[in-house]
Amino acid sequence: MSIFSNRRRTWATSGALAGVVIIVAGILFLVSRDQPGTPGAAPPTTTTITTTTAPSPATMAVTVYFHKGAADDPTRVVPVVRTVPRTEMVATAAVRELLGGPTASERAAGYRSQFSAATAGLLRGVRVDGGVAYVDFHDFSRIIPSASSSFGSAALLAELDTTVKQFDSMRSTVYSFDGDIDAFYEWLQLSPPIGTPDEQAAGIAAARQFLTSVVGMNDPQAGPLRLTGDATAQVTFLARGPDGKPVPGLVTVVSLRREAGWTVTATRTATILVVSPTAGNKITSPVRVSGRAHAFEGLVTVRVLAARDGGTVLIGQGFVTGGGDQPRPFNGEITFTRPAGGNGWLIFTEESAANGEVIRATSIRIAFPPAPLPPA
Repeated sequence: MSIFSNRRRTWATSGALAGVVIIVAGILFLVSRDQPGTPGAAPPTTTTITTTTAPSPATMAVTVYFHKGAADDPTRVVPVVRTVPRTEMVATAAVRELLGGPTASERAAGYRSQFSAATAGLLRGVRVDGGVAYVDFHDFSRIIPSASSSFGSAALLAELDTTVKQFDSMRSTVYSFDGDIDAFYEWLQLSPPIGTPDEQAAGIAAARQFLTSVVGMNDPQAGPLRLTGDATAQVTFLARGPDGKPVPGLVTVVSLRREAGWTVTATRTATILVVSPTAGNKITSPVRVSGRAHAFEGLVTVRVLAARDGGTVLIGQGFVTGGGDQPRPFNGEITFTRPAGGNGWLIFTEESAANGEVIRATSIRIAFPPAPLPPA
């Protein structure tokens, strides 16, 4: 009996030890399974903390102007607001944003510009003196070759001028390439601006007054005053269509001379070229006129005006016919009531087929011989 009792105690003790070993082995297996790098281990848990940054007071909004929509008017631009680092040089920041062109999302929304990533960073500086903003660029003329056309230059200047002149202290603009003003405007095939903002405003007003009161044009849109000589300048105007919007192709250029004030010396449009008479000629009735014209149905109206009491008076009118499909020669005689000397104008105009308003004009300054003395 004692032998069997001893064996039972030995087997019980051995079973207990085996159970302990199994339990410890299981615990070790579970612990080792959860250790990174151990085969069969569960992936480590990563905790991500997201923080929200409040809007920085070190930024500000600037407005730039691009084109959008129909491409029929190069002067029509729309505002786009950009966020930039805060600076006291707001105009510089705005022009710098403009030179970068529309973003991809803005282009997708229909905004367009001749400026792009290729012109970004080409601003050298902006300086303001007496209301004139002098904006200097590194030369980007080869990047934007299309700006040398009349439509392209008007579009480029519309974006630049509107962006710069949004600030009250800047009433006029002068642009340059690497400090060379002439280089910028020669690239655009334009003359550089002239004089102070007040002088420019006076010249534009004199040109507009002539077109509306003497030529008979209805509220034309003026471009800037541009230098053509030491005391001469010109202003380009666009006539308006039936919808009241300026039409890029309806161009009349007004020439001025600066003496005590600004005086109109001529107007011209590319579609009406007058060969005879020439400026300063003394004319008698009937006056023979000749030249080339491309107008609606070829029809060009010719009016003879005499200067009187600080204004003008109509003393004769007629018509000549050039080309309706292309420029063709015209030749004709215009009869007028002869004044007793003095000066006047020959005004050649094309009228709109839609509403009869003057849309282009070439004006020649002429003189009248004095009246003959009665016989003794």
